[in-house]
Amino acid sequence: MAIILDGKKLAKQIHAKTLQRVEALTDPLTLAVVYDPDNKGSELYVGMKARAAEKVGIQTQDIPVDAHATTADVLKIVERLNEDDHITGILIQSPLPENVNERHIFSAVLPSKDADGLGATNQGMLFADSPEEYTVAATPQGVMSLLREYDIETFGKQALVIGRSQLFGRPMAALLTNADATVTLAHRYTPAAQLKEYLKQADIVTVGVGIPNFISGADLKPGAVVIDVGMNVVNQKATGDVDFESAEAVASYITPVPGGVGPMTIATLLESTVTLAENKRSHG
Repeated sequence: MAIILDGKKLAKQIHAKTLQRVEALTDPLTLAVVYDPDNKGSELYVGMKARAAEKVGIQTQDIPVDAHATTADVLKIVERLNEDDHITGILIQSPLPENVNERHIFSAVLPSKDADGLGATNQGMLFADSPEEYTVAATPQGVMSLLREYDIETFGKQALVIGRSQLFGRPMAALLTNADATVTLAHRYTPAAQLKEYLKQADIVTVGVGIPNFISGADLKPGAVVIDVGMNVVNQKATGDVDFESAEAVASYITPVPGGVGPMTIATLLESTVTLAENKRSHG
């Protein structure tokens, strides 16, 4: 039976440290969240982030985007937030309405306010493994914090990342590469037979494709570490991309859904927001 990677427990510890850091700052912190209110998932996440932020002393400003908004419309919102000295960090909650080019929006956010590390500057520093400080996307950074907390070795390990989004897969692959794993990045167009081969070789599997029970225990290498980033609703219950029951019997470590990566994402986002505030203070 696998050891459960308890993201909820670790997130509580991170929140406690974040609260102490917020209290040490004299100026109030505000995280602006730009989102599509018509997307039920986004609405849910934004509410969860607001409640978590309030508990650690971070104010939030939720900015809904109209369903008919264009890229130019959202760029104006970002420009205003960039110029507002009262805004500490900016989060672009994906997905935005279909007429909006998200990549343009991500990269329009000032690097010094990019709370989720999705802009080209921060992602470029990640891929370069820059020695300077930069923000990393909250979900993959949260995964790395979980691996560290449970002393899971990445050095020389075979790591498989399934999903290539800018929010998860690409930065996840870069973080694991920077941590000296040998990384394979697969996605929806990877042939099924080839993906099964990769799974049988992988010591660490991270998956975020949004397909319930996409991976089962039979697919896994015995003793694999399984990180499930998926969040789906099946029969009104939250479920991941991994069939938990069968995978738990084969894996050495596994994240539950809910209670695994989700709480870590929010904790990491708020942690990054405080770091932006501290950097602003130190740089004057």
